[in-house]
Amino acid sequence: MRAPTKKPSVSFSLLSLAAFWLSFTAEAQIPKTPDASYLAPADQALLVFDRPRHRQASQTGIRIVTPAGKCIAVLENDWQMAAPIWPGKQMLMLVTGMSPPVVQLLEVNLSAGKTYVVRLRPRVNVKSPVEIEVVRRADQPLEAFPAAVREQRPAQPSLRECTEWVSWKRSKIASKAGEAKRRWDEADEAFRDRNTVRRNDGWTATEVQPP
Repeated sequence: MRAPTKKPSVSFSLLSLAAFWLSFTAEAQIPKTPDASYLAPADQALLVFDRPRHRQASQTGIRIVTPAGKCIAVLENDWQMAAPIWPGKQMLMLVTGMSPPVVQLLEVNLSAGKTYVVRLRPRVNVKSPVEIEVVRRADQPLEAFPAAVREQRPAQPSLRECTEWVSWKRSKIASKAGEAKRRWDEADEAFRDRNTVRRNDGWTATEVQPP
């Protein structure tokens, strides 16, 4: 099965609930186990979202949302989540805050069978409250999968509750998504490159295997 070839839009005309979504337990965090896997499914990519620990933790959660209005990850302080995602190109939304929510965009162009890493760091008193860092394979020593990623604690928040919240806030998110898309289109290439995950930024299954 392959994802539709039509390029999604961040306009809220597509921000209706998907027919199905991944359901997780409502547990906040689970202990890290030595055999925790970062291997992508053979027919999908695996997108690992990593929020490093900060001593003065922000109370604002980060929600990663598809153009269809489906939450694929939620991050609080010192959390990590891995989201299987269909290969190809699409735009994801990073939604923070409540009244009103703030939307930032992350473009991904992924290959099946590869694992990608994106670090997200909250910031205060700025227009873009999340600093996005794409962890690129070519920038790592010996192009190795970053060991620091394995040290983060995986989380299992309720993605269903997150998706319901997005549906409830759909009109406000739609407006903010439109503003974010205009900023994206008007930005320079350097900005778009910093906020884009490209196919060759990921690691294959062999490269992800722990030493």
